[in-house]
Amino acid sequence: MSVYEGIEEVTSQRRSQGDTVWIPPGKFELEIVRVKDGKADQGEGRPYFVADFEVISSSNPHVEVGDQISWMTTKGKFKQYFLQDVKNFIAAATASNTNDVTADVVSECTSDNQPLVGMVVMADAYNKPSKQGNDFTVVNYRRAR
Repeated sequence: MSVYEGIEEVTSQRRSQGDTVWIPPGKFELEIVRVKDGKADQGEGRPYFVADFEVISSSNPHVEVGDQISWMTTKGKFKQYFLQDVKNFIAAATASNTNDVTADVVSECTSDNQPLVGMVVMADAYNKPSKQGNDFTVVNYRRAR
């Protein structure tokens, strides 16, 4: 197999981090396009988990049907919040009980197999102030259909 297998399916321009549109406040129906994890290239190399979506429906006037948006959670000072975010997302995407989400399940979901691609989730996003006074977006997921 060539390292360039699949080149026909990609666009000619790579989306950079600066071009990423993160989920803003609103209610959305989203089709999963990709799920990945890794470690940040900068700083401490903190673990992250990212889901990319295509918008099926949106209550936010700045996000249109067909737009590509993303959600990311990173492991910060409190590891349990990162793990809870990932667990809740995977459970919603797979229509599973949260107790069924294990490290092996998450690894499979972020593998090259990409078993979540094409699944649809509902997202309810809202801003919440941090202790430092900055807003951050909280996203709650549930399985659609």
